[in-house]
Amino acid sequence: MSSSAEESSSSAVESSSSISNALDAKVFEKIQSFYANYIFGPQEATDSVIAMYCTKSLAQELSKAYDDEFSDGGGYAVWKFRSGAQDGEDIHEIEKIEPIGDGKYLVHYNDMGNKGSHTISIVQQDGEILFDKLD
Repeated sequence: MSSSAEESSSSAVESSSSISNALDAKVFEKIQSFYANYIFGPQEATDSVIAMYCTKSLAQELSKAYDDEFSDGGGYAVWKFRSGAQDGEDIHEIEKIEPIGDGKYLVHYNDMGNKGSHTISIVQQDGEILFDKLD
């Protein structure tokens, strides 16, 4: 391979890597914001909040899970993003977010002293990053 071909190949890898790093940074920020405000924080995950963070299919899944749990309906099962702990220490934090490929991010958290993790799959729709699946 010629020197200019190597340089071209190298810069293609670097720009692909920087695009990935920029996307990862935006995803990390979105996950952190969602957890800080709506999962561990005091704010309610209303319809407009869920629409900002989740695809329609994940919103429907969270809504159905809520309806299955509570007869009044009309909410979202955001507890699915947590450990399920009812009691424990006053600790609520994300410890680490790892990109694991194919638009999936492994979120490690400490929920009332109970460490757990979930995989959040993301998609981009109209330039917005949305959570699509929760495992």
